[in-house]
Amino acid sequence: MESEKIKELLQHRFDITPIYPKKRHIIFWYDEGGVFKDSLDELNLRDVKIIKLEKSINKKEEEIDINIFKTKYTLEVLDLESNYLIYSEYPRPEKDNENFLLDVEKYSEYFKADRSAMIVEELSLDRLDHELLETIKKHEVFFHNKERKEKLQKLLHEGQKKDSSDLKLGILAVLSNTKTLNVREIIKNIIIDDSRLEAIDKWMGLDYLYSSLKDEFNVEVDSFNKFMKIALVVHFYKELREKPHVNCENYYVGDKNEIYLFVDSLLQNRVTSDIVKKKFFEIGKELNFRERIDELDFTKVVLGTGFEYFDVLTIKELAEKLTGELVEFSNYKKYINIRLDNTLWKNKYLQLYKGLLAAINLLQLRRELRVSDVDNLNELYKNYIEDYYKIDRYYREFFHSYDMGKSTEINGVLDKLQHMISTFYEKEYLEPLLNVWSAHIDKKDRLPQQRDFYKNHVKKSDTRVAVIISDALRYEVGNEIKERLLKEANTKEISLTGMLTSLPSITSLGMASLLPFSETLNFDISERKVTLKGIDSRSTENREKILQLEEKESSATTFDTFNNMYRNEQEDYIKGKKVIYIYHDTIDAIGDKGKTESKTFEAAETAVSDIVGMGKLLSSLGVVNIYITSDHGFLYERKEIEEHDKLELKNSYSVLGKRYALSSERYEEKGCITLDLGGYYGVFPEKNQRIKSLGSGLQFVHGGISPQEMIVPLIKYRGGTNSTKSRKVNVKLKESVGKITSNISKFGVYQLDPISIGDKVVQRDVAIALYTLNGVKVSTEEKIRLNATEENKLYNFRLTLSGTHEKVLLKVIDLDSGDILDSKEYEVNLSIASEFDF
Repeated sequence: MESEKIKELLQHRFDITPIYPKKRHIIFWYDEGGVFKDSLDELNLRDVKIIKLEKSINKKEEEIDINIFKTKYTLEVLDLESNYLIYSEYPRPEKDNENFLLDVEKYSEYFKADRSAMIVEELSLDRLDHELLETIKKHEVFFHNKERKEKLQKLLHEGQKKDSSDLKLGILAVLSNTKTLNVREIIKNIIIDDSRLEAIDKWMGLDYLYSSLKDEFNVEVDSFNKFMKIALVVHFYKELREKPHVNCENYYVGDKNEIYLFVDSLLQNRVTSDIVKKKFFEIGKELNFRERIDELDFTKVVLGTGFEYFDVLTIKELAEKLTGELVEFSNYKKYINIRLDNTLWKNKYLQLYKGLLAAINLLQLRRELRVSDVDNLNELYKNYIEDYYKIDRYYREFFHSYDMGKSTEINGVLDKLQHMISTFYEKEYLEPLLNVWSAHIDKKDRLPQQRDFYKNHVKKSDTRVAVIISDALRYEVGNEIKERLLKEANTKEISLTGMLTSLPSITSLGMASLLPFSETLNFDISERKVTLKGIDSRSTENREKILQLEEKESSATTFDTFNNMYRNEQEDYIKGKKVIYIYHDTIDAIGDKGKTESKTFEAAETAVSDIVGMGKLLSSLGVVNIYITSDHGFLYERKEIEEHDKLELKNSYSVLGKRYALSSERYEEKGCITLDLGGYYGVFPEKNQRIKSLGSGLQFVHGGISPQEMIVPLIKYRGGTNSTKSRKVNVKLKESVGKITSNISKFGVYQLDPISIGDKVVQRDVAIALYTLNGVKVSTEEKIRLNATEENKLYNFRLTLSGTHEKVLLKVIDLDSGDILDSKEYEVNLSIASEFDF
């Protein structure tokens, strides 16, 4: 293999056209010790003659040259045209007066076949660069491995002429498994896997790595662990804009802007983030960073990113504040939004943050709640569908997040808060609300009725109608569906109103009330069976028959059946239909069972996604008029229902449920209200109590007269191909001089449109940073939520530029889509490099 390489290198040298006035190549090869002597006869160089200088021992036992004169005569007299390789297995004479070929050497070349020279040739490096040879000799052991050598060759192949610094950087790159000659990429790979330090130390030593850190970040280190400590300390205090603690001052060194930006890029990178977080955690324990964080003002804690403890402390502190006397709701929301934008543990703590937000919203409403001041059912109904329902929604959102957040190590952090919310919900909200509602429930017929749905909406429609009926979808869940459709779907029109169920608020009556002929329904209280036109309305098949009695081109199906059809089957199903009823059952299926009722709020989340998806699907199939409603709502309390919350009725009833009792005779019961329901009587708890009866399940109940059970949503959603989605606000960068003259520069961005539900304009989250013209981020990043209600709102911010650049681009990027919304080019002229040092 070496013979072939030598031949290749020599032939390459001889094939080069001689530089005038030379007409040929004469190359001297002093192969001291005759290492490659045996390879000489195998060279077979093209158009090259080989002369081997020979020596012998005379009678005086002296070593003498025996063909020097002949060689000189041949080269200078006999043959002036041919290329010659002059080979000697002896060292070149040290003294010029002993070198009889010196005059020939003066106009000739030299070849050296030591491994360093061969490697220089093999890597296509400069043969005349002495430092390259010295670098290769110093790290010769690295080149003993063919795979390492090939990787290095690939790295050095691209770009301009390489010097010894590039060679050393290449060796470091190979040993750190980096695919580019970039110091920061090399350092990143070492951080990802610090076992690579062993390979670097073994095959190269660590001095060059440390000198590279010095060149890149101006830090003096004698171990990589010290660099990691510097990286942590600088990032921590730069981010918070705090002076370093006295115990950390020794590590607050170097080019702090560059260190901060480098570390921040690692923390924001999906590949490196988890690794860096773990390393920072271990180093943080050594440097006692938990105590450093505890010393911070809370307004600083919410800004931190490098430690999970920032989230733990924020959540604990906010939970504690919310149960205290002084409550600053707007500030708490701001802190949570900052954490949700910045935290690197968002997936882990998202539910706890969402729980805190729900609690804040709930407690804000608590201040404004004045249920007992209302003495009119119409007004109470209006208040409920406009305001009070939000309490039920935030209560649901809080407990859903509370349950989902129990998997974290701080699962008990919201316990005190949940107890306070439960007490408020039961004592300050449900009790007065149900007291007033029950007192005026006999006026219920003055309110919009569920039984009028078909004749007022379906029958009057002149185009195809689809009705999605979700079992136990109460009003506040319907409000969330409306919001999601408004944001996600193509809409011409969307509205939400309420309807009152028949009593008791149970499935059989509710489902029948949404069908045609509901004014003539027959309710068999003993079997809880409702018939319309003599047809039992309890099955989907029979409901289709009832629909077809009114409109022949009608159909009824279940959500799962329709949703699981192929697209062409769905198209065929709706073809020619004028009325389509789709029955969905997620909330009731979960909540109405004692074993699963604790998952009611989780089921509500699923129901929202199901129905929004179905609405969008139907719209895409060309259905313009879509209604979303329910048979009944539900009452749900997270607290355990105690004995004093259960009512024991003294009379016998045909039907006894948790929230109602039915009889053909009129009875009065303590704590209950009795209503004439036309042909039978219903007894209902006035408050949120449950009736003692057989069967499990006391937290999730329905059938009673509470607004939560009786008021069902009616969403009218007009979609279609010509409808429009909600759009996000438009943005524009503030005009400014196109020059950057300082590392820290001020910029601005305008939110051009106000957010507006009516105009379907919604908020937008953006990230803004400086980039090279090749798309590499070279500054800090500012995240802004554009949610102002006025137009042309200006948001000012500062960015810190990293590195040396001639030009950079300021980009505004949508965080959801990644689209570039606006950009501006800047010339960079840093006359004075500044830092935000303390």
